[in-house]
Amino acid sequence: MFALDFKLDTGDKNVGTVYLPHKDATDIPVIIYCHGWGGNRGLRPSAKGFCDRAIEENIAFVAFDFFGCGDTGGDYGYMTYARWKENLSDVVDWVAEQPFSAKNKIGCFAISSGTTAALRLAAENCKLSFIISVATCASAYFNMQAGGPAKILVDNLGSLVVGGTAKIFDIDFGLEFFVDTISNAPIHSVGRIQCPVLFLQGTADNAYRNADAKMAHDTMMCSDPGSKTVFAPIEGGDHSLDNAVDEAVNVAYEWLYAGYLV
Repeated sequence: MFALDFKLDTGDKNVGTVYLPHKDATDIPVIIYCHGWGGNRGLRPSAKGFCDRAIEENIAFVAFDFFGCGDTGGDYGYMTYARWKENLSDVVDWVAEQPFSAKNKIGCFAISSGTTAALRLAAENCKLSFIISVATCASAYFNMQAGGPAKILVDNLGSLVVGGTAKIFDIDFGLEFFVDTISNAPIHSVGRIQCPVLFLQGTADNAYRNADAKMAHDTMMCSDPGSKTVFAPIEGGDHSLDNAVDEAVNVAYEWLYAGYLV
């Protein structure tokens, strides 16, 4: 395996790492890893499993830090999913320009909040060939212990509209974050996604993620009954499928080789 770091010169100048089967790899499929909330491009167990298998299959694996995370940096309080979507778009554009990539075989492996960015990008354009979505965040149902973004917005509307902030997971966010998160949640637009999506969902994950994955899948299938989009529950799998890596990887790569990488 050959690894190299990169830093974009556009947008938030995201920092990332490319993993290649060998230094001179050319015109091969690419899987871009989208980490979750507050994460980074470090390969947690499930991501490492997907990366290791990619290298075995002569596929490039690209990991990067969203705005506010890792080496990309930035004040997380200014993070929005719109911004993360643009980060991913910039990375896809950069990957498409590299000699190692097969331009029509660039997809995503996304976890949790990373799925929001991937699904929103796919709903807007056809840059992605496929998405593997784990712990799908299609609606605004997260941080539900505090009531979720909608309740927090309503409870703090007076201060937010005059420039104040409210907390999500102990981080202060302004009005833009709440409006974007609620009004542009992927569930409103997944029906427009043209690329196939594998909703790879651990059954031991929380109820909101399980519901989001099923709702997003069903919405896509209603919009296009012929879609190769699949809902694949992983029995006993946790939020990131770190406890079911082998099964998740096998299911995902079997699905990929059903038509997206050959």
